[in-house]
Parts: sequence; C-alpha cells; structure tokens
Amino acid sequence: MTIEGKELTLNPAYLLWDLSAVSQLKQDEDISASRFEDNEELRYSLRSIEKFAPWVRHIFIVTNGQIPSWLNLDNPRVTIVTHHDIFLNTSHLPTFSSPAIESHIHRIPGLSQKFIYMNDDVMFGTNVWPDDFYSHSKGQKVYLTWPVPNCAEGCPGSWIKDGYCDKACNNSACDWDGGDCLGNSAAGRFSPVLGGGGALNVHPWQPGVGITGVSYCNQGCANSWLADKFCDQACNVLSCGFDAGDCGQDHFGEMYKLDLYLNQTHYVIPKGESFPYFNFAGIAKKVVDGVYKDNPIVRHASIANKWKTIHLIMYPGMNATVVHFNFTFQDQNDKEFKMQIYMNVDTTEDQKRNGTTSVVEKKDVIVSTPTPEAEVLFEDIPEEKRFPKLKKHSSVNSTKLDINVLHVNVSLLPNKVQLALQELDMKLSNGDVTLKGYNLLKMVLLEPFVHLAFYSDHGLNGNKQPLKDLTGFLAKAEEETEQLVGMHTNQTGIKNEKAFQISEIKPKTDDFDRKNIKSLSKNTSPKNKLSNLDIKPPQDSNSKDTLKNGDDGGLPRRKLQQYQPRREGFLPWEKKKYFKDILDEQAALLSDLSYITNGKHVGRKLQDTFADSLRYVNKLLNSKFGFTSRKVPAHMPHMIDRIVMQDLQDLYPAEFDMTSAHKVRHSQDMQFAFSFFYYLMSAIQPLNISQVFDDIDTDGSGILSDREIRTLATRIHQLPLSLQDLTGLEHMLINCSKTLQLNSSQESVIPATQESYYDPNLPPVTKHLVINCKPVMELIRKTYKDKNKYRFEIMGEEDIAFKMIRTNVSHVVGQLDDIRKNPRKFICLNDNINHIHKDAQTVKAVLRDFYESMFPIPSQFELPREYRNRFLHMHELEEWRSYRDKLKFWTHCVLGTLIVFTVLSFFAEQLIALKRKIFPRRRTQIGASPERSKV
Repeated sequence: MTIEGKELTLNPAYLLWDLSAVSQLKQDEDISASRFEDNEELRYSLRSIEKFAPWVRHIFIVTNGQIPSWLNLDNPRVTIVTHHDIFLNTSHLPTFSSPAIESHIHRIPGLSQKFIYMNDDVMFGTNVWPDDFYSHSKGQKVYLTWPVPNCAEGCPGSWIKDGYCDKACNNSACDWDGGDCLGNSAAGRFSPVLGGGGALNVHPWQPGVGITGVSYCNQGCANSWLADKFCDQACNVLSCGFDAGDCGQDHFGEMYKLDLYLNQTHYVIPKGESFPYFNFAGIAKKVVDGVYKDNPIVRHASIANKWKTIHLIMYPGMNATVVHFNFTFQDQNDKEFKMQIYMNVDTTEDQKRNGTTSVVEKKDVIVSTPTPEAEVLFEDIPEEKRFPKLKKHSSVNSTKLDINVLHVNVSLLPNKVQLALQELDMKLSNGDVTLKGYNLLKMVLLEPFVHLAFYSDHGLNGNKQPLKDLTGFLAKAEEETEQLVGMHTNQTGIKNEKAFQISEIKPKTDDFDRKNIKSLSKNTSPKNKLSNLDIKPPQDSNSKDTLKNGDDGGLPRRKLQQYQPRREGFLPWEKKKYFKDILDEQAALLSDLSYITNGKHVGRKLQDTFADSLRYVNKLLNSKFGFTSRKVPAHMPHMIDRIVMQDLQDLYPAEFDMTSAHKVRHSQDMQFAFSFFYYLMSAIQPLNISQVFDDIDTDGSGILSDREIRTLATRIHQLPLSLQDLTGLEHMLINCSKTLQLNSSQESVIPATQESYYDPNLPPVTKHLVINCKPVMELIRKTYKDKNKYRFEIMGEEDIAFKMIRTNVSHVVGQLDDIRKNPRKFICLNDNINHIHKDAQTVKAVLRDFYESMFPIPSQFELPREYRNRFLHMHELEEWRSYRDKLKFWTHCVLGTLIVFTVLSFFAEQLIALKRKIFPRRRTQIGASPERSKV
C-alpha cells in the first residue's frame, strides 16, 4: 500500500492490562482469580461420582478445548465436549460466560433425555440415587434456598401487584408495581380520605387484597411456602400459623386447638379465630388423604402427620360460613376409615374504636399496697442537681403545626369544606382514621383559611355575626378549596385591599401581629401560606430566664452535632503528642489515596451480575406466569429434561440467543437452573375435556351409564348430592341432544350400547354430546382447573451443604469439619479465596487435605500418578489424531505393496504352477483344421 508514492509500514500494537494492579477485593467478579484458579475439584468430583453414584453410565466434560493432564481419555465412559460441538451459532465463540455455555449443554450428542448437570466444584457426599432427583409418582424434585433479591430497594416481593401503588415499587424494574401504578385504578397503600374515593372493599385494618396479594400471609411468605417441609422464618409467625407445623410445636399454644372425635362431625370455631388446628391423635394414627370444599375463606389447609394435627389458616375479616372436609384416616390397626367434618367459622372481629378503653369499676380492682422503701437523702448534693432536668415544651399555640389546626367558625366555610369536615369527624368517631391522621387531613382542608384561623385566635372572629369584610377572602378561599379537592388549575392571588379592610376594624395588635399580617397579605400561593407564617411568641422576662438557664423552651434551633476537643486524648503519650507525626503521615497518605483511580470504576456496575440476572429472569417469568415470590435453586447437581429445556428456549428464543452471545457474565443472562425449574413449576396444561370424559367412562364403552353420570354429578356439584342435581344434569343433556344437529357420519360413530337409563328421554351420553353441551362444559370447567403441565416436588435444604470458601484459615477448617461431621448428599465448595493473600496457599492446602480425606482412592477416569497427557488441548489432540490416521493409512498401503512384491519375487514358480493347475491349457483335437490348430 502506497500513499503519494511512499510505501506504508504497518507495525502491530498491543494493549497490556495488568490485573495485578487491581485489588482483589475491588476486582470485577468476572475476571477475579478465583474463577480461573484450578484446585483440581474436577478430579475429586469424578471420584465422588464413581463412589456414590455408580449408576451413572457416561460422563461428558464440557470445556473450551482444555484437557486435564490427569484425565484418562481412553476410558470409554468419559468424553471431552468442546464449545464448538454444542453451540448452534459459532460466531458467539469464544465465550467465558457460564450461562451462555449452560444454555447449550442439552445439545450434547449422545446425551439421554434426562441427564444430571453439575459444576466441577459440586460433588456427592453420600449415596445418591435417581429418585433423589426424580420420582415417577411425584415428578421432579426441586431444591430451593434463598429468595430472589428485591426488584428495587425497599420493595419486597409481597408488595408487587397487591392492589396498592407503592412508591418504592413504582419503577420499570418492578413493572410499575406489577401494574398497580398504571391507569386510573392506581391507589396508594394509604388511600386518601378525600379526592374521589380510593377506599377498598376490604377490612379496614387489613392490607389490600389484589390478584396476587392474597398469596402472602406475611411479608415475604407466600402461601406455597406453607407446609413445604421447610421452616421458613418469614412464615414462622401467627398470621401464617407458624408455617403450618414446619417449624415445630413450640408456638402451638398461641393458636386455637380443637380435638377431633369419632362420633362428632360438626364443630364450631369461635368468632375471630383465623388460625385453628385440629388434633386427631385420639382417633387415628395418621391421615392418608384429605380434601376440602373450595371456600374463599380458606387460605391454606394441610396435614402434619408428624404432630398428628390438621392446620387451617383462614383470611381474617371474612363473614360466617361453613367449611367441609373429607378425611381418610388410618387407625392403629392400619385400617382406613373415612370421616366428613363440617366447621362453622367466622373470622370477623369487632372493630376497636380510637380512644381510651373503658374504666374498670373500682370494686373489680384489687389495689395492692407496695412495701414502702426507705428514703435516702443526699444532703451534700444541691437540690437543683438531685433530679434530671425536664425539658420545657412550648404551649400548644406557639408551634407551627398546632396553629394549622386551629378551630374556625364552620359557618364561614364553603359547603364543600363543611361536608368534608363532617365526613372526617364521622371517620374519626368510627375509628377509620387515627387522631394524627385526623389532624393532618383537617390541616389540608383548612389550609386556604389559615388567615381566618389566625384572626380567630386573635379576637377578630369573636363576633356572633360574620364580618362583611371577609366576604372577598371567603370567595377566594372557596376557589382555592375547589383547586385542592378537584382539578388543579392556575391559582389566583389574594389582593390585600379586597380581602381585608383592617383600617375599618382597627383591632388592638402589637408589632408582632402587624408583621404577620403584612406577610400574609403579600403571599399569593395558598400552599405557601403555612411555610411563610412566621410565629414568634413574645419574649417576656420568664422566657429570658429560660434561655439563661440553658433551656431552649421548645424553640426550634440548630443543635450541635459534633464537637472536636483541642486535646486528642488523656493518656500521657497523647498529651505529649509523641505519635503526632505518624498520625499526620497516615492522614496525608489517606488523602493521597483518595485521588487514585479505581480500576473497577471503568464501567457502571451497581450490583453483582448474578443478582441482576436473577431479577431479569424473574421479571420475564412475572410477565408470563404472573407475579409471585420465588426462590433460587440450590447450587447442586440438577436433573435436566432435554424436552422441557427445549420448550423453555422455544418460549424465550431471543433471550437465550442474547445469553449465548455474551462473552462474560451479563445482567441479562437467562440463569440456567432458575429459569428451567420455574418454567417446569409454572407451565400450565390446559383442561382436556376429552380426558375428563375418559376418566369418568370407567368401562371404556364411549357412553356414560347411569352410574357414570352420577360420578360426573359428584365431580361438578357439591356434596351431598340432591335429586335436583341429578335431574338438572339429565335435563341439560336432554336439551343439548335436542339442539345438537348431528350429521350422518357422526351418528354412525355412536357405538351400539345396551345401556338403559332411568329417564327414557335421555339419549346416549357420548363424548361428542358432552363436549358440545355448553351448560355441562361450563360446570366441568368451573370444577376442573388447569393443572401443572409437569409434576414436581419442592424439597428443603437438609441434604445440601453449601460452603463459601474464603481466606480465613480457621473459618475454612470449621466449615470443612462441619461437612465431615454431618455429611450431606450434595456438597458445594465455592471458591471465593483471595489468591493474592498470604494465607491463600494455606487455605488451598487445607482444601486439598479435605478432598483427600473424603475421596482418597483414584477413580477409573484418572491416569496413574506417573503419567500425564501429552496434549492439553483438543485441537492439538485432533491434529495429532488426524496425522496418526493418515500415517496409519499410508503405512498400511506401503506395507501391503511390499508384501505383494515379496510374494511375487520369492514364489513366482509356485504361482505359475498354481495358475496352470487352476487354468490348464486346452488340448488340440485330431482332424481339426490346421488353421484352427495354429497357435
């Protein structure tokens, strides 16, 4: 390349980044040394698989092409899989993002439909079997730990979409409080008394109940967490029934107890009891099965066979109703018996009014005379120093807040304000607002009439008849009231000459009042009248004495927050300032360090990437499956279904493609385990009416008999069944058969049957008739709900040991000893070591010693100690294998050629003889023509 006849010379330029210049504590987590340091966890993880999970058939190790030096590649049960083998879009490579790699592991060739995925720092501690991950009876086992971080600071998950617009949740990260702050239906958590409603049809002292607000019995405790065999501290409160028995029996005494009896089926729960529990220890050994009729008062119902109790958690503030239960008990002889129970419940409580409680009569009060104590006199201490000083507060009329709620003549106020004040007084008497709220709301209403309130206290409004000079002020104030209550319009000022005619009244006021009147007349904005009203009480001799004594008398003034004495200490070396030079040098050094640029602050990084990605996925799940509280799956081996994983990626194709394109961890990554398990638990299978019909058609004839019709009636009606329920169902089917027009092909499909119904008008109840009968379909859809597409079971943390390994040696030893004493099925030792610290090597040695103590025997996947792999990367190994295969091919060709020439050289005569023997020459015949006999 030449420019203007001159040839250009290009030299490469290199950008060097010294990671050691960045402190380990301030490094980006994606480039920290703990993410690249190898403690040979993979070696011991494979040993744990061979020892505690021998049923594993094959092991695929996914790397970026690296080969462990100790791995036995000749073992047929282990295979190295590179990123190029599983990534659909190879332009995303290379990548150092674990979520990007995880999103493709289900594409490994030869992988089974259900496989176990585990990181290299995860291992087994005891015997593990496939039913620890999946069972055919209950489905996938999901191990959950801590809750997902809040979407915003100060916005817990229980506030999202609870029917109130919460200011802390009103942002895009929380989807504008789940939609509570969108549209005209947005209402604050404390709804206003005025301004056109905002009151909710709920119990006055209960939090709002929205679409998902009922899913939480306490802040941070979802209904799904109750009775999940895990003690959640957020649920270990009375409002959640103390986690329905998951946290033990220590607090059962705080709930209402009811004993069950064999000869009693009707029970009455006292009014106001919302958290009763029932003891069945006297009638059975355990409960085999239990169902209850759907009732809006029931929040949660569960059975704790461990304590022989049945827990019922109801919503407070609900009217009286009856709850029906059907239980199947097992007695001491292992015989099962069924029992129906009816309970009358009422969770409403008498609303307590704001005010003082009634005084107990004197005759019911037992007055106890305390033993007199001897009085101790301090004669050597002055009288004024024997007791603490009491701070004297100013009177009610001297503070700025109390002036705002001064009483005014109600007859002078506009009608709208009078009605609002009456409504406010009624709410105070009913207990709907507190006294503090009453004063604040009254202050807002009387804010435009602060002038009237001020003169009322100074004698200007003491006449029985209203002053004519205040008419102009009232007109203006009425306009301001309409602006506060109704629509906000441009505010108009109040002119001094029209609003007040002080020259005609001429009240007796001092200089203090005249200054305030001038300041009030100059104010043109109603909302600033309170702030501009500067009230200073007259200072008399008493107030001067108060100030001299050091008491502020309740006056607002700035207080001293910090005081630095001249003398820095009381010790001798502090007084002599022997170490003053060192302290000054330290202060100077800190001052110089404050100007050093931190390498971490190159980009904007508010929080850790993992937490941000959890919030991101949680937001996507909220938009698809609804707002609910979620937990993070444990860091342990997970059984993944390839079909479910592919369905998830088909649901979010763009998000997973973006995750695959990230080179390092990103805040918008699709977290593998979190997204997989919550999709598995949230996916809904639509109701299949055909399947419902097949379940009821027990004989498989395709036509429902009288017995099967009764079974259908029990499914769609409440028990006990009445004659009207059965006849009503039959009439529905008869009417549908009359209106349903069946074509000839459909009529021929109806199978022949010998069923005869009690009602001769009833036609054969086929699947086609049921599906096309709208009234019956509505009843079926009302009874049968959409169920989960996949079965699952939520597990606790009892079998998981997660340890964060840091640089504190003693702490690490204690963590590892805990695992030695209490071995768990799943062990994870997360490396969070500061590898530039002086104790890092000691911690690594302690960690290696722990691994050797747990798994000392080498596995079949390791080479002997004296051997090492020749190649440490797959491309080198593949090149060598290709060269070996070519060399082998050509070597075989050359050897084959040599063998052929050797045989031809040494065995020529034998070969000729063999040829003559196999192909003999043909003999000539006598009498043949000489021409034919010529050779």
